Amino acid sequence: MKKLLGIAVVTSLVLAGCAKPPSKIAPAVVSSSEYSDLSCTKLVNMLSDISSKLEQAEKSQRGKVAADAATVFFILIPVSSMAGDYEADVARYKGEKQALERTLANKTC
Repeated sequence: MKKLLGIAVVTSLVLAGCAKPPSKIAPAVVSSSEYSDLSCTKLVNMLSDISSKLEQAEKSQRGKVAADAATVFFILIPVSSMAGDYEADVARYKGEKQALERTLANKTC
């Protein structure tokens, strides 16, 4: 029983250090007001740029998730816990994208 409990605790600690998949990362809070003075054309261009950056950050984060799964399986230590991941970038770009989309909707572009 103690051995089983010990294995459960170690497993929980290892998994807690793993990188989150992009779909589980909440967007950062970004105010729409910082984009309110921009033209519709500029907003659309920025949205395209942010969408590309978000796509790349999500791709990189998925790579970290896969690497963590492999390293946890073999050595019980998630690589991202030591090398970092792209969670902050994904959250920031998601927040910026939402803020741009809200601004575009409010301006009826």
